[in-house]
Amino acid sequence: MDSELTLVAALLIGFVGSTHCLGMCGGIAGALGSSAPKGSGLTAASYAMAYNTGRITSYALFGAVVGFLGAVAGSGLDTQTWLGVLRGATGLVMIAIGLYLLVNWSGLRRIEALGAGLWRRISPLARRLMPPRNQLQAFAVGGLWGWLPCGLVYTMLLTAAVSGSAINGASVMIAFGMGTLPAMAGVTAVGNLLRRHLFKLRRAGGALILAFGVWTLATPLWHAFHSPHGM
Repeated sequence: MDSELTLVAALLIGFVGSTHCLGMCGGIAGALGSSAPKGSGLTAASYAMAYNTGRITSYALFGAVVGFLGAVAGSGLDTQTWLGVLRGATGLVMIAIGLYLLVNWSGLRRIEALGAGLWRRISPLARRLMPPRNQLQAFAVGGLWGWLPCGLVYTMLLTAAVSGSAINGASVMIAFGMGTLPAMAGVTAVGNLLRRHLFKLRRAGGALILAFGVWTLATPLWHAFHSPHGM
């Protein structure tokens, strides 16, 4: 599996998928910004960054856990078979995300229902911390809100699960989270400009992710059919 390509794809998915993130968490991020003490733009920015750092940290922890579990699950396979499984699964996930971004495929929304029960248990704690009184509480709110049922995040966790290790899984989710940061932070003129144009970039980004997925999926199949031991 090309880990560099996967990280680039994760970053791009986060960036062009930020329209979905704004719909899910944009109100929370806006509330955190407005809850910061008045009179200091730097203070408001620090609250936004604390919230987003907490959110991305929770993504990284999820990624590390599922990456480790995926590696354990594949430990009984020989290396070549396992690499083929990893690459094929990554390709399928990228295709699913590309279709969501390109034509608003509804499959990702169905995935969100998987975390609804867990979120009902976590959300009261997150609400008790609102509004946060300092940056540490903003960080905690962000970490808890990382559990919000989100088909895009859950699908990226599938990519992390087939990344081959805990470190790779965490790296995938960090890259995805960093991709969402410009739109979610929204504290500078550049961030606002990016937010306004994300909808325009969504389809182009979706097409690119879809192409990544097809290429990632096709490569092991090509090698399987053209190797001396293939069909």
